[in-house]
Amino acid sequence: MKAISRRLRRLERQLNPTDGKPTLLLFACNAAQELALDDDTCKQILQETGCLSTGRVGVIDLTTIQDGLNAEEMERYLRENAAEICAFRPAPTA
Repeated sequence: MKAISRRLRRLERQLNPTDGKPTLLLFACNAAQELALDDDTCKQILQETGCLSTGRVGVIDLTTIQDGLNAEEMERYLRENAAEICAFRPAPTA
């Protein structure tokens, strides 16, 4: 029984986000769309705004970004709309 308890505690420590970062970060984007900034840069910008999830799972919704934005315009869009981009919204029900 002690071995099982010890293993469970070890797994909990591994899965528990202790540094304020999500354990799992999901990016939602349009497959055919080429964005001016890469995922890591988007993540860094959203972390700076303070809107990135600090829970076990974080979702970044990049599907609302318009086509044709250059890097500067995209960074401005991310900063202005960070709360919406990082908010988890369940699918609407019919």
